[in-house]
Amino acid sequence: MRIGDAAVRRARADAIADMAALAAVTGGDEGAEAVTGAAGASIRAIRRVGSTVGVRVAADGATAEAAARPAGG
Repeated sequence: MRIGDAAVRRARADAIADMAALAAVTGGDEGAEAVTGAAGASIRAIRRVGSTVGVRVAADGATAEAAARPAGG
């Protein structure tokens, strides 16, 4: 794999993780699963601490993590 390919895969996984975290805040686990599934990725973990939701996703051989919380939360 070329270095550029790895960077693109990581960036894609990062974007999917961001979307999944936001979806988990508004639509629960089902929302996060719908977003990752539509993107051809999978959820490896979902965790909640207070109102913050963290997710770890895998896509195209790369993994990424993101967290989100409701506005004002």
